[in-house]
This record gives sequence, structure tokens and C-alpha cells, in this order.
Amino acid sequence: MKITTEIIKTDWFLDKEHFEGTVSFKGKNGGIIQAFSYGTEFKIGQKTELELDSISAELEWDIIFSENSKKEIKIERKGDWEYEAYGKVLSINPVNIDFGEFELNTGNWTNDKKIIGEYVYWKIDRLDI
Repeated sequence: MKITTEIIKTDWFLDKEHFEGTVSFKGKNGGIIQAFSYGTEFKIGQKTELELDSISAELEWDIIFSENSKKEIKIERKGDWEYEAYGKVLSINPVNIDFGEFELNTGNWTNDKKIIGEYVYWKIDRLDI
């Protein structure tokens, strides 16, 4: 899903001409989010629209729906681009989830309309731009 944001920091790997590395940007609520980026040059202070994607761990249905019993909408950074995310399902086909700082398309993993509005837990192994 897309987010309109401001670039806070870039940390490119050694091969700077391919713009591969970590990009830090402001989330919807002002938090600083870090994501992996490849192939697009970003400038600090740049206001831009980013399309977020992710590589996510495969979780069991029970874990997705039981690990957010407090009905939280938040993310917890666990590594460079890795997050534990707690959010609310906005839609299905694909399943879009609001995690507070950003919304994310998590794929087509269910057709069950009853999950819309449910609070879930999600594991993001790598957040990508």
C-alpha cells in the first residue's frame, strides 16, 4: 500500500550507484520507519509517495488471531527492516491491515469476510519499498 511521507535518512550499501540499503521515513503517526530499498534514489527531506511491500513469516491462523488480544494498532521494530506488527484488518482480496504507522497489503491468504475489522498479529521479516 502507498504512504505519503518524508525521507529522514538513507544508508546505502557499498554499491551506491544501485541505491540499495536502508531508507528511514516518517510513518502516518510520526514514528520513524526503516525499510529496505533497491534501485530508487531518495534524498533526505524529500516528500514522496512510497509503495510498501514485505517478506513476512508464515504464521498459523491461531497465532494471527490470538496474539493481539489487547486490540492494539502498533509496530515494534525487531531488526533493521524487521517488525512485529499489531493491527486491524481493513479489507480482503488482498488482506490489507492498518498497523498505525502504515497500512500493508499482506496478500490473498483468506476469503473470509468475517475477518474485516478483526485485530491481528503479523510478523514482517523485511519491510520493502
